[in-house]
Amino acid sequence: MIIPDPKMNKHLEKLQHLFNSNIIMNWSNIHKSIMMLFLMLGVHFVWIAWKFLIISEPKFWQWVNLPLLKTQVYLNIYTALLVSCLIIFCYFFQKKPWVNTILPHFILGFFVNVMLVDGFLVGLYSPATIFAFVCISGLGLILFSRKIFYAQLTLALVVYTTLMYCTYHKMIPYAPLFSAHLLNHQPHYNLFWIVSMLYFIIPIFLICFILCEILLSQWRHREALIKCLSQTDPLTNLYNRRFFNERLNSIQKNQSHYAIILMDIDHFKSINDQYGHHFGDEVLQRVAHLLSTQTRNTDIVARYGGEEFIIALPDTSLTVAHDIAERCRIIIQNEILETLEHKNIQFTASFGVAISIYESNISKVIHLADQALYHAKLHGRNQVQLYTDRIKEFS
Repeated sequence: MIIPDPKMNKHLEKLQHLFNSNIIMNWSNIHKSIMMLFLMLGVHFVWIAWKFLIISEPKFWQWVNLPLLKTQVYLNIYTALLVSCLIIFCYFFQKKPWVNTILPHFILGFFVNVMLVDGFLVGLYSPATIFAFVCISGLGLILFSRKIFYAQLTLALVVYTTLMYCTYHKMIPYAPLFSAHLLNHQPHYNLFWIVSMLYFIIPIFLICFILCEILLSQWRHREALIKCLSQTDPLTNLYNRRFFNERLNSIQKNQSHYAIILMDIDHFKSINDQYGHHFGDEVLQRVAHLLSTQTRNTDIVARYGGEEFIIALPDTSLTVAHDIAERCRIIIQNEILETLEHKNIQFTASFGVAISIYESNISKVIHLADQALYHAKLHGRNQVQLYTDRIKEFS
């Protein structure tokens, strides 16, 4: 029997939890901002490590502006402490309405300007600066709303353009963290400069790559959940009517013939009225389970609407379809459910069976099964009726 994989049903709640809470795209702006602060903190630790390495190795001093480098170490440490305080502040005040509306703009503006200052220090046209600008802009475009993203992008472009203008007109030095000796002797061929650029690029690349991989993985999970929800009936976890029709169309194209079993729970309205809709839902769920256990791997079971269920049986004769329907009828008849009042209740179902040799049109084959079901109800319910020439005469 073809029904949604039981393992998929077990993981459905996990997927729904992932969809509702753990997907980064569904985070609030403040939680995304906290993530960006952690990203900034990581970048600053990379910066501090690089600067301590340079300071501890005198052979590198000729390639850097050592006084500025030492000053930058303190500034990076203070900035890291400030970022840590911002993370703590956001964590404790994240439920405040103004925090979610105002603070993301401030945090992203702070993040953008700090990164631009770092980019200015190593060179506005350097590979590290351009790479970081592109990666962080891409992340911002994915994570944040257009309003927040374009506001910060405009700010970044204004600051970046201003710094470029000032650098071009020699109002401020280019890449002041490196020594004039390095910059005046083709830095692109200098091993220290190349390794430094790679040192700056690789952590940003890895962070962005991991985040993108997580986002892509979560997007795939979300698509799988959406597909599952679009194909299944939420109450019974059987296929829904729309997906059943799609699968039946596929069967018709690939099989010479097929049988249809249409089933209706007897006196279901009375069950709902007497014992409540909650108990009625239990009946539907139990019937769905019983049908799934009594059909074959190739059969397709679906909830057709209300208390009606439908089964498509590919490449099946009318006799075999009757046997399967009868087996389902007996097991449903013998099932006992306990109500909230601790009463044991039994219920029955009526079945109509038709085969596609009578009609080539899918809707008409289902209609024939419906006619057989009508005759089952007309003749006392709790029985299986086949669509035969006799029923055709009375139709």
